[in-house]
Amino acid sequence: MKHLIFVFVLATLFNLLSCQSVDKKQAVVDLSEEQFNDFVSGLVREDTLAVENLVDKFMTCVQNKQYEQAVSMLYKLDPEDAWNEPLQLSNEEMSNVVCMLKQIPVLSYRINNIKFKTALMNEVKCTIVMREADGTVPEAANKWYFKPVNYLGGWRLCLMDSNS
Repeated sequence: MKHLIFVFVLATLFNLLSCQSVDKKQAVVDLSEEQFNDFVSGLVREDTLAVENLVDKFMTCVQNKQYEQAVSMLYKLDPEDAWNEPLQLSNEEMSNVVCMLKQIPVLSYRINNIKFKTALMNEVKCTIVMREADGTVPEAANKWYFKPVNYLGGWRLCLMDSNS
């Protein structure tokens, strides 16, 4: 039971630490309903497949304990201007995410849904299985959220933050 509590605490820490600090300047994106509809109507099946492939590559690396390779796939929005090219995580941010990933066992995962809204505001919800169900003990799982962003027609994978 202590191990289960430890795993849930680590999973919660992952979710909290993947969030950007409130003190940091956040780029505000204000889009009209027309811009929203234009973006979504312009998407094609290849966009969904590209986002699924990004999440699959990331999660496969995590499952194979290739944490550095997984984290090198992550980006963040430019805090000065969200419309600029997404930035790779800093060395410190990468190190923090790698440390968290090493603490959370990922036996399997499944993509629950993908929501496309705008080029900068999308969501992928994944269920992460940390321990399989065993008799009367239920599956130990957690939800991870990713924020894929579209920059010049290409998709970048960001972690979802609490402001999104």
